[in-house]
Amino acid sequence: METSIKQLVSMNDTASLLELMNDSQDEFLQLDAAEGLVTLGDKRGLEFLSVARESDDKEIREYAEEILDSSEIKQMQEQIAAEQVKKHQARLLEAGKRLTDGKKVFRYKVVPLSASDLVDGNDPGNEYNIPPLEDAGLEGWEVVNFIPPSGGLPVEGRAFFIGAYVLLKKEITPKDRNELE
Repeated sequence: METSIKQLVSMNDTASLLELMNDSQDEFLQLDAAEGLVTLGDKRGLEFLSVARESDDKEIREYAEEILDSSEIKQMQEQIAAEQVKKHQARLLEAGKRLTDGKKVFRYKVVPLSASDLVDGNDPGNEYNIPPLEDAGLEGWEVVNFIPPSGGLPVEGRAFFIGAYVLLKKEITPKDRNELE
């Protein structure tokens, strides 16, 4: 980690680290700033490093991997994950209280659909049956939004549909309270 980044970490200056991570033209400085954020327990740095691990640039990918493989960062990852679990459990308890008070509680999930889920076995002109959505609907899930992929798969100069994501919502009733656990 670069000296200036170490100084920002010692001052607990997450705002400056975040600015460097997001705005610096030096990709390695961005990675160092992300490492500094993780050291301070800020999961945004961890998310940045995880994305950088998938970079097309081999040097960036390897540097991000090196940072993520350090014992200090792994320890911080575990602490951040434990904190997320703790916060989620608190939200579930609060949701249980909302149900007790007669207020609404919803669950959401995203279901990926492949192109074959959308077209296999469907005869044009007839009703479509999409098994993953049919199953979800029978479990009480409602389609809220259809999210198309960012692009198709280019084959011979044409883009082919590669699937989509569907956002589902389910209202949890007091009888369904066990679904919060």
